[in-house]
Amino acid sequence: MIRELAGRYRLLDRLGAGGMSEVWRAHDTVLDREVAVKVLDTDHTDVDLAQRIRVEARSAARLHHPNVVEVHDFGETEDGVPYVVMELIQGRSLATVLRDGALPWPSAATICAQVAAALAAAHARGIVHRDVKPSNVMVTADGVKLVDFGISATVGEADGEGGEVFGTPAYLAPERLRGGVVRPATDVYALGLLLYLCLAGRLPWTASTTTQMLSAHRYLEPEALPPVLGLPFDVADLCRRCTAKDPAHRPHAAEAARVLSAAAGVPGSPSLLDALDAPTAPLALTFAGVRRSRRRPLVAAAALAIALTGAGVAWFGTRPGPDGVAALSEAPAAAAPAPALKCAVGYAIRSATGGRLSTAVTITNTGTVPADRWELAFALPAGQKLVRGWQSGWAQSGDTLQVRGSGLAAGERVSTGFDASYPGTTTLPAEFLLNGTVCQAQLSVAGRSVPPTTAAVTTRPGGKAGPAGRAAGAVAPAAKPAKAGKPAKSTKDNSGKGSSGSGKGKGGKN
Repeated sequence: MIRELAGRYRLLDRLGAGGMSEVWRAHDTVLDREVAVKVLDTDHTDVDLAQRIRVEARSAARLHHPNVVEVHDFGETEDGVPYVVMELIQGRSLATVLRDGALPWPSAATICAQVAAALAAAHARGIVHRDVKPSNVMVTADGVKLVDFGISATVGEADGEGGEVFGTPAYLAPERLRGGVVRPATDVYALGLLLYLCLAGRLPWTASTTTQMLSAHRYLEPEALPPVLGLPFDVADLCRRCTAKDPAHRPHAAEAARVLSAAAGVPGSPSLLDALDAPTAPLALTFAGVRRSRRRPLVAAAALAIALTGAGVAWFGTRPGPDGVAALSEAPAAAAPAPALKCAVGYAIRSATGGRLSTAVTITNTGTVPADRWELAFALPAGQKLVRGWQSGWAQSGDTLQVRGSGLAAGERVSTGFDASYPGTTTLPAEFLLNGTVCQAQLSVAGRSVPPTTAAVTTRPGGKAGPAGRAAGAVAPAAKPAKAGKPAKSTKDNSGKGSSGSGKGKGGKN
């Protein structure tokens, strides 16, 4: 290996090797600074690989963004071996960070927000990365850096010519396996998988071979996210949308960056790497707050045992036993009543068109009693059928829809949602029960608040949701509230009928 390039870059230490190239830490003797130099392996100096190094240098050099690795120079050795000189990044790859499992959701949102911002900048320049994966995301003290534009391409170019698809099989968008043209949506698909991996600690499929993985991309719907305490609905929703099979249904990278940035908060100043190494420090909603926090056990102010009965929830007091452990006892006649579980539910129909609706559901423990395990139940009215919960725990039995979870402390909120099919009208539920307790309800349709009644809501032509048979924003007369398991009756529109809305993978490892 040549120890100095262009009489300027003195190679010091090999930082790593992968694919067909090596990356070195080098000293720029002209500007007196340390840089990273990527050099094509001399055993793989064919024309195509050399061209890839040039493409990487030119693509990254066109981008000036804080979350994209900066390219300083490009050249060739006397033997014609190409190299690219880049900024030296002090940090760790996201692949290394994720070896310990999932990240706290604010950390995951913050990292993926900056990856999305880098992709948005690239897409604005007509560049598609095509190899977004954890090992190509560097986590530094100042933020994320997206690296390795070696297989990037220009929007509109042919993708997968000759039956060969460049990229990492675990992150290949389904349309790339069918051929076609290069499009930004393929990067967004990989971003969605990256977000899922950060939140769940695994990918949404189980595959032991490349063939199984490629088949999953094309034919299998991703598994729902596991429950993540406090995860904002918009983040779970974004993850689902990014991994849609149809590229037309995915958001743009710029929208993903906005949603994730809003959820994570404004980046702060402390070192991200220091935060990652401080698992006991309190989690801050900042970029530097990407840290591993141990789950704190839920501790009740007073020990309580909950007995679920047919009539609702019965509470029993506890007293310390001879060994100091709280033991069950009969409630004394004169004892003050134990505090009851209190809750509030937000239920929003975000969209309803073509016989399919999308909802957002938030569950808040508004009382002082924690719930180690909880179950929300409500009637799914008007013949609606659960299609997919956006996190695990959703199930339907008859007309009753249920979602289960654990660890809902006093004052805490869980955000989730689901998709459902509907015939004709999309009616709002009348009552929500959390562990048998009736919750306060806040209902909304397409961003407009609706009183908690059983007024029917239909989709009008063009997909806009509004109360049936009334002007937009009005609410139909309230019907008698329905209990969970009994759907509310829906009203008809003015016509008397319910209206309805109109290859193979090649590339590096993870």
